[in-house]
Amino acid sequence: MEAVNTSLGPIMKAARKFKKLNQSEVAKAIGCSQSALSKMEHNLLIPSAPQWFLFSRFTAIPPETLESGFIDRHLAVKFNSDEVSLGFKIPRKYRNFRAEKVRELYPFMLYLKKHFPDELEAFIVESEIDPEFFLDFDNLINFQLYRNMIERFIKVGRDAPHDICEMANDGHDDTFWDAYGNDWHHLSTPDELLTQFSKKQMYFQTDFQVTLEHHHGRSVLNYRPEYHLKNTEDNNGKITIFLNEYRKCMLENMIKRFLKLTVVIEIQGDVKEALSGRLIL
Repeated sequence: MEAVNTSLGPIMKAARKFKKLNQSEVAKAIGCSQSALSKMEHNLLIPSAPQWFLFSRFTAIPPETLESGFIDRHLAVKFNSDEVSLGFKIPRKYRNFRAEKVRELYPFMLYLKKHFPDELEAFIVESEIDPEFFLDFDNLINFQLYRNMIERFIKVGRDAPHDICEMANDGHDDTFWDAYGNDWHHLSTPDELLTQFSKKQMYFQTDFQVTLEHHHGRSVLNYRPEYHLKNTEDNNGKITIFLNEYRKCMLENMIKRFLKLTVVIEIQGDVKEALSGRLIL
């Protein structure tokens, strides 16, 4: 699947900013001038193979980033960590309670690129966040930015179930899952897969506690907002409805992808807490 931005220059800039390095430090590490590195970051000069591998080692990104178009170090989320993301320009309103990876935005951004490229550009501009920030799956965002994306879909009338399922089905691709599902192909049942998925949440997000329960022979996956989201309002319920439809489609797609099984997941409709979900298989 094509990346949102596959240019090498912005990837190099994103990797440098993640580590809070300046151009002179990186240029020295890969054996070039600061001017040459600047040209690389602006796609005016292509690094040689040795320079790219030195750059990858120095900034601690996988060399295969060159192929995927996204940086993915497979790090666990460290809630609101000052070690992550703050080398970028991020407005104050998005700096607190950062508990989700950029990975979680990827399906939405991919959908916008496919159907509404101008909306994708507008979203990035309005966020006032450096564009290259969105090329690093380990960068942290807060729920407000995630919510802003959902509200954009609602605004343009792309919040029908079939639209939401398209986002989930297309967006949870090889780039999204990367190495996380390598061992899941060997699982036998949806229950085993849901168990592993709930255990891996710290590599995706920590906005919600995801737990698996069993009632009357059925598997029940619960999404409960963590303490920092407890007072989040959703007066008309549209955000919660969107989230649960997205969760349903994502889980159905995940089971089909890793187990080759087609299942139908139910959304329990009487959950009262905003943003929470209860999905039954």
